[in-house]
Amino acid sequence: MLAGFDVTRADQASRRQVTDGIAVTMLREGTDDELSAMLIDFEPGAVFGEELHQTSEVLFVLEGEFHDGQQIHPAGTLITATAGSVHWPQSETGCRLLVLYPDGMAGE
Repeated sequence: MLAGFDVTRADQASRRQVTDGIAVTMLREGTDDELSAMLIDFEPGAVFGEELHQTSEVLFVLEGEFHDGQQIHPAGTLITATAGSVHWPQSETGCRLLVLYPDGMAGE
């Protein structure tokens, strides 16, 4: 391993169900001020509910269509959210997201 690099393979990372139809694969769990990264998989019709962000969040839609409660975002879409923003994560078709918390997940 190169000095200063951290490598995680998605197929070897821990996966957990967070609610019906939504699973998280944790790729990197940072401390309060370090990058956290995860894959989130929505089964068709899965709804998370209202989510208020305590920190900034970056989402990239890898597969399917992600709905934020107002708009549908297809694969290839980058979404950035600031601290204090609110959305209603869901997917009618199912989707896979890469989600990054650049400043960690304090309060998320």
